[in-house]
Amino acid sequence: MKAFAAEQVGLGLDSARVRELPDPTAGAGQVRVRVAAASLNAADLKVLEWRDGASFIHGKASPYVVGYDFSGVIDQVGSGAAGLRMGDSVFGFLPYASKTKSGSLAELVLADPSWLASKPDALSHEHAATIGTAGLTALQGLRDKLRMRAGQKVLVHGGSGGVGTFVVQVAKKLGLTVVATASAAKLDAVRALGADHVFDYRTTAVAALPGPFDGFFDAAVKSSYSECKGILSSGAGYLTLLPTLSLVTGKLRSLLSPHHVEFLGVTAVRSDLEQLAAWVLEGAVHPQQGTGFRFENAHPQENQ
Repeated sequence: MKAFAAEQVGLGLDSARVRELPDPTAGAGQVRVRVAAASLNAADLKVLEWRDGASFIHGKASPYVVGYDFSGVIDQVGSGAAGLRMGDSVFGFLPYASKTKSGSLAELVLADPSWLASKPDALSHEHAATIGTAGLTALQGLRDKLRMRAGQKVLVHGGSGGVGTFVVQVAKKLGLTVVATASAAKLDAVRALGADHVFDYRTTAVAALPGPFDGFFDAAVKSSYSECKGILSSGAGYLTLLPTLSLVTGKLRSLLSPHHVEFLGVTAVRSDLEQLAAWVLEGAVHPQQGTGFRFENAHPQENQ
């Protein structure tokens, strides 16, 4: 099979190229998916560069096939893999964990059925492949970690990024008032996603934003609890997406405050994937897509 892979993690995206690798075979409890579309997230690039916590939550492999999110059709079912059949269209993502040894930017990928959901016929593979990591991060972060409820007010720091765009839209679907930050060039785009108020993070300090907020979702991972605690309401939560020293410090400081500080490691939940797909189909959530790439247009030695 063709796959976009690096010799090993830690060398960065420039080290990756299209390679010919052996076809994987579904083992017990696994299915093999012929990938129709896959997507890259910022976290995937951090794995390649082995930075910002990646060394703690990702496994090393050589060669290292890039990517976690995908959509495609099951073409092989291992023994004991219940609930899915040959020919089923599915989408999902691979766990951000040491057990993941091969990525989604390949013609074939192995997956546990629990990491997948059935793809609705009306949902394109291209859209489905963008939902897993970013969409579940948004939903699980708002609902489970920040414990947001309809009528509350959330601040989305970094509303124009891959995760932030989902957070803004999911927050509106959950009935929240959304204040977001973005660069000046992307303010209108974030408003178009549904944000009630948008501020240029370069000209407006976090502490000056119009709180109080019932939740702070640091999608850009460019803030800290210490910086924003003054604009949080009693009982509010602060959520970040990387296991940094700032997170540990914030958790300790929150013990003596009326707030809670959280870290999210996204988890594959089939019902959550299905919920996000339904929202995409009804037009409440619009995945933001970038540039497409097709293996058949590339030579295996390209990008050396």
